[in-house]
Amino acid sequence: MQIHDLSDYRVIRKIPKGGLTDLYVCVAPNGKRVVVRFIREQYKHDRNMRKSFKKGLEILKELDHPGVVKVLEDGVIKGVPYMIIDYHESENLRECILHQNPILKAHSLTLVRQLAAALAYIHFMGYLHMDLKPENMLIKPTVDLLLIDFDLSLRHKGAKSVKMKVLPGTPTYLAPETLVHRTVEERSEVFAYGVASYELLSGHKPFEANSVTEYKRAVVDPRVKAYPLHEYRSDISRKLEEVVMKCLSKNPLQRYPSMALVKRDLDALL
Repeated sequence: MQIHDLSDYRVIRKIPKGGLTDLYVCVAPNGKRVVVRFIREQYKHDRNMRKSFKKGLEILKELDHPGVVKVLEDGVIKGVPYMIIDYHESENLRECILHQNPILKAHSLTLVRQLAAALAYIHFMGYLHMDLKPENMLIKPTVDLLLIDFDLSLRHKGAKSVKMKVLPGTPTYLAPETLVHRTVEERSEVFAYGVASYELLSGHKPFEANSVTEYKRAVVDPRVKAYPLHEYRSDISRKLEEVVMKCLSKNPLQRYPSMALVKRDLDALL
């Protein structure tokens, strides 16, 4: 499949950060801007890639939340599945951090709360996102946060952990128990939320390291504590710091058991 195979959609530009997929901003027949996403040509015969793409699509079609990107249309052309999703003028959180976007400092609590609300909803619907990182979070100028890319998402309901065959997602956002035992559950995603929120608030990772390998060692070592958030941001309330640091507890039993409770404590700070 090529973008011109969707002849009803006029291409504006290609988004150069689609990973294993191609992303294009287009104008739909109704005049609205959308994003067309499909598997890149070199991966179109990769069974695992196709399976993940289709799974992410089906999950997104089940979700309906202001903090989750919305699928408008989907189909298959020349044997390649595609999805058409809402277009949002935005930067992802990684870009916001690199560009020192003032929206992060001006609306810190609002953004970490929106992320918590979106995750709490996803978990309530019976899924784990499984690739929670700044690249998968869009920040709009209107101070709205949206989660994208559900290709690695997993159906999960209840407190029982799931054993993965391979490490999921991005190593520097994985919980200690996932790195050591390859197990995931809601508390594991609470940890990933803690890492992403820490970065949103400070522009730094919670553990200091010079490489991914060194960082993973710091995460699994119970003696290594997350660097105090207030050392980076003296203007952040201690109560907000406490919520984030609790999410980053090495012991899963000392973390929040659910994102719903994280959201509850953040709501109390508004």
